[in-house]
Amino acid sequence: MPLSNRVICSLLFREDTIGQFECNSCSCTYRDAQGFTNLMNHLRRFHPGYEAEGEAALRAENTLRLRIVDARTTDIYRWVEWVVMERLPFSFCERRLARQNSKMSHISETTLNRYIYEHVEGKITALLPDKFGLVLDGWTSGGRHYVAIFAVYDDGEPARTGSSNSDDFFDDLECPSRRFLLLAFSPVDDEEDLSAQSLFDLIADTLSRYEKPWEYVLFMVGDNCSVNQYIGRREGAIPMVGCASHRFNLAMKDFLTPEEPLLVRIHSLMRRLCAVRCRAMLRKITPLAPVMRNDTRWSSVYAMMDRYCRIEPLLRAIDHGTVAEYELESVLLSRRETERAFVLRDDLEKMEGVTKALQKSTLTLSGVRRLFHHVVAAYPQLDDRLGKAATIVNNAPLESGIVKLQRHEVLSASERAACAVFKLAEHGNDSADATQERPSFVRNAFKRRRAGRRQRYMDVGFVPPTSNECERFFSAAKLVLSDLRKSMDPSKFEAVMSLAINREHWDVYTVEAIRQQLGPNARD
Repeated sequence: MPLSNRVICSLLFREDTIGQFECNSCSCTYRDAQGFTNLMNHLRRFHPGYEAEGEAALRAENTLRLRIVDARTTDIYRWVEWVVMERLPFSFCERRLARQNSKMSHISETTLNRYIYEHVEGKITALLPDKFGLVLDGWTSGGRHYVAIFAVYDDGEPARTGSSNSDDFFDDLECPSRRFLLLAFSPVDDEEDLSAQSLFDLIADTLSRYEKPWEYVLFMVGDNCSVNQYIGRREGAIPMVGCASHRFNLAMKDFLTPEEPLLVRIHSLMRRLCAVRCRAMLRKITPLAPVMRNDTRWSSVYAMMDRYCRIEPLLRAIDHGTVAEYELESVLLSRRETERAFVLRDDLEKMEGVTKALQKSTLTLSGVRRLFHHVVAAYPQLDDRLGKAATIVNNAPLESGIVKLQRHEVLSASERAACAVFKLAEHGNDSADATQERPSFVRNAFKRRRAGRRQRYMDVGFVPPTSNECERFFSAAKLVLSDLRKSMDPSKFEAVMSLAINREHWDVYTVEAIRQQLGPNARD
């Protein structure tokens, strides 16, 4: 890549005084306080080979062998980083004010798209280990159904499964060495066919795209829907770990079903308070706005109940004339309903804490089992959903086996069979033991059993208990695919999101390598 004028002048000239520069070759002196025009004209006239001299001087001065990138490559990298990380439209780099207020060299939308497409797929292929898991989920936006597939693995750092330095907590609650890589984010080829076979084919295409065979995939994590469960049960398929957040969401729906009449009453009150006149009246007594529930997340029920309990004393203090004027009498709750609402709010506050704990990206399957056990102890009616023997669990021996491996407990026969994919390769110590003298019957009675056989399994703390990584990714995707960008090409959308979510795996040197691959076309 050619050196910038600034770099060449700094190498081939020396500054005697402020604004006074002397050529290192011929000792000619020039004043150039406004830029490098005079200096560059001197080099072009008297030193035609100044570019080669500049590169030689750069190599001579770079005694530490630092990797120096030219200014144009740096500017392209900054434009890509700016547009991708700030979720800006691609035409942003061509806007007049953006160019006017930026010190970077100009770049066109076509050039930007070229580097957007040359994303980090090759780097991800090199980063993927020989053993990893998949985390997947679906998302619908603008009438299109997208599927996100993440690879999850243990990066092998010294920080292992743990929770805190305190002895008051278990040491199998978190796995800080867990890492995620976005492999695919694209719509299904045939959106009329959302069957298990269609998803199975998408997984196969993704693995072949990164040149990874099926044997490299140890497990997959996804919602407990029929499609995912079918993939987990079919012969030769990927063992499935059901999403704990999805299970808890279903459990909360069962928990709230008996309270539906009360929830309908509170929802009707909140909807009435959302009217323009009622909102104006409510603003006079409190800055709190009414909150209504939605059908997607049960957490909205807790938000509605909490808001009602906070504004209920204020509503009770409203005089009868105001109640009649705003037609609130038919929607106000009775004292008995209000007392029940406060009790339910306290229960939901505890459940909200459980939901937030499940959102933690380092939480382990053992931590989830301890959390669900605590919830079932307080609310036994949720055992059908949250118990370890719940019917919704797709592969109970696999999940219980992973939990036991994290807790260093002995596996049952079915658990050993389910967790066989996590076994480490044997190192051939059995042949050496066979050559030794066979111990006697009495000696076996007094010999201490070794616990080392449990170390044949890899550390399974990196197995995520939820697919919340996909949910967080979808939240970021919503900000990119705004109403003004619904027509974005799916492949470009995938490239942008891949750059954003895998930000730590690309830098200015990645752009430099792409420019070198493009050759003369990179001079833009």
